[in-house]
Amino acid sequence: MILVGFLTDPSLPLMPARAAVLSIVEMYKTGLSVLVILLASVLGFNPSFASDSQSLASIQLQSEAFIAKYPYSSPYAAQFELSRLDKRLKLKACAKPLAISFTRPDKVMGNTSLTVRCETPVNWQIHLPVRIDIYDDVLVSKTPLSKGQIIDARDVVLRKENIARLNQGFLRQTKTLENLEIKRNLPAQSILTPALLSPRKLVKAGQKVTIMLEMQGMQIKTSGFALQSASRGQTIKVRNSRSNKIVEGIVEGYGQIRVTL
Repeated sequence: MILVGFLTDPSLPLMPARAAVLSIVEMYKTGLSVLVILLASVLGFNPSFASDSQSLASIQLQSEAFIAKYPYSSPYAAQFELSRLDKRLKLKACAKPLAISFTRPDKVMGNTSLTVRCETPVNWQIHLPVRIDIYDDVLVSKTPLSKGQIIDARDVVLRKENIARLNQGFLRQTKTLENLEIKRNLPAQSILTPALLSPRKLVKAGQKVTIMLEMQGMQIKTSGFALQSASRGQTIKVRNSRSNKIVEGIVEGYGQIRVTL
């Protein structure tokens, strides 16, 4: 209101009024420039490196975007913490988006690192340490399990776990439990891993079995006794009950051995 009254005062000549306007405008521009410089300083942007220095903030942001978009097979978003770059690091500005990948393709979670590269107009490369936690729903025992027990969906439940810490592996789906048994006794709420499971023994030592003899296109069934325990597809020795001879055969099913002569 003071500015308007001043500019419209009829007692003032026209030219001085214009000069006053120009002076105020110049002051406004100067103030705006100072404000921009102050903001840039607060944000860590150095105008002297705007054209030839890569922003460390841009490296950080592009690295975060790479991890956020990585196709982890999990229903939960990745949680990660990137190491902070040294503020003294000076890198030539990159003309294109940075090329980012995991330093070790087989190490995409846990304590790992990213390789960040500039390919044009200059070539430089840095390694950025990062901790990545990936959560997923994994199978755990609902009740205590005994060695040799055949398990199914009724014996397990799903529980959210940080799989980056499960170095022994884990299981997600109950269908993976088919024809598997527990190797040792497990308490309730134990995370099931491949190392804790083994193929179900379809034949056990001393068990009476059916021997299917194949010879010159003919098949003869007879009975015998298994001399070893074995799972599907394994080769074991069995004793023929009729001839008392010991032969080798392949386990094809529960109590079923195929022998080719």
